[in-house]
Amino acid sequence: MSTALQPNGNPVKIGRVTLRTPGLQGVANSFRPGVPGMRGAELTTDMLEDALTRQQIEPQETIEITGTRELPVSTSVTRSTNFGEPAIIAEVPEPNENFGQFVLFTDEAGVITWNFARDEKNRVDATRGTGTRTYVIPRGVAPAGRNAESRGLIRIIGKKLLKVLVFPLIDPILGRVGDYFVQKWEHRNRAYRIRTFSPDNYQSPDVQPLQSDDWNNLSKGRALLMVHGTISQASSAFSQMPREYVASLNDKYQGRVFAFDHFTLSEDPLQNTAWLLQQVPKHVTLEIDIICHSRGGLVSRVLAERSAASGDCPLRVRKIVFAGVPNAGTILTDAKYVGSFLDSYTNILNLFVDAMPETGVLETLDAVIAVAKQLSLDTMKGLGGLQAMQPTGQFLKNLNHGQKDDKSYFAISSDFEPKENPGFKAYVANRLADKIFGAKNDLVVPTSSCYETNGSGFFPIDSRCLFPPSAAVHHCNYFAQQLTRDTIRSWLS
Repeated sequence: MSTALQPNGNPVKIGRVTLRTPGLQGVANSFRPGVPGMRGAELTTDMLEDALTRQQIEPQETIEITGTRELPVSTSVTRSTNFGEPAIIAEVPEPNENFGQFVLFTDEAGVITWNFARDEKNRVDATRGTGTRTYVIPRGVAPAGRNAESRGLIRIIGKKLLKVLVFPLIDPILGRVGDYFVQKWEHRNRAYRIRTFSPDNYQSPDVQPLQSDDWNNLSKGRALLMVHGTISQASSAFSQMPREYVASLNDKYQGRVFAFDHFTLSEDPLQNTAWLLQQVPKHVTLEIDIICHSRGGLVSRVLAERSAASGDCPLRVRKIVFAGVPNAGTILTDAKYVGSFLDSYTNILNLFVDAMPETGVLETLDAVIAVAKQLSLDTMKGLGGLQAMQPTGQFLKNLNHGQKDDKSYFAISSDFEPKENPGFKAYVANRLADKIFGAKNDLVVPTSSCYETNGSGFFPIDSRCLFPPSAAVHHCNYFAQQLTRDTIRSWLS
């Protein structure tokens, strides 16, 4: 049964959920699990459904809102979000003590946000026993985007969806969800590995670690190391490179191209690098160039600057190409904004999935869901890999000092703006650029963070490739660009 929203802010009961929507006109319907029409209302794709099922997440209720229109209101009669945005206030039945809960919200343009219960001061509310939980969900009547392809997460259909999700607090393999849950998840689902990176295997996540003969071959001349960024692995981070381009890199380095898979959420770059150096055979010394993405640039810098300074590093770094690297940090990894960090990656998966291999989409989505579970319980413990990217954090303070030596640094960065989808364009401009970053960005990292002065003698980086807004290059499609690949080739020649 359809129920009209109350633009005056009066509460409206929709199924088991109570909504307050001052200034918003529309019609709402509730769909519960097992009710005919629920899957059609949700319009989730198999990709999202499979990911939720793998992590034992079940829908508690879905609210569909159609026919929306913003109306002026004389006074503010409800709460706004932490970013000062108008909001839908949803009071949702609390699950029993054995379950956690969050709300996945999608607007008319297909913009997705992860929402966690909030107290009166808009802090994450993990208290139990109150009977209900309150969600402060950002809203606006966004212009509908184009219909998403079937490989997206939620199809764009010009309506709002509140998807209330619950999950057991005891994982059958990892134990209780809470402090250090992501750390346990990463140890279970990711692997440390140093692997070959050839035209035949670069997109495969299941490549055997380097053997003795591989190490010996790498030491016969300058080699090229590929270092991936947050949440990903080498097979997904560099998957958008065409096969012939990977072949050209292998030709240039005579087959001496390899990659480093490592933990990105629970361990910091110092721990990543320490593991890497322990794997190098005692008799091997290497001279290397590096292509790195996102947080992988911080791992590369620890290897090039900190480890080399110790005097006994078996790897001598000559050149580093940074693509979308937070050398000066990204505010999205601050506890206040880490929910938006998940939103950025989720929207990339939903709106730009066509250019990404399915394996990469699934591994990213799995990691996002694992972090969302932990954040819903209001804990940042065990997320040292993310916190290493905080602009004012101790890790970057320690890294960003010292004098430049003979290494050469190169930077690729972007000021992202969607070409289509005015609703997503408004989200990027109003929330990310204005309210969070306060600067140009690629959806995850501030544009200038990759190359700007940060206290280290290696910065600013003068050799840069900067994508303008018209190019629509975001954090996860740098290597899909011909200009990126051509520029890297020229820098490494």
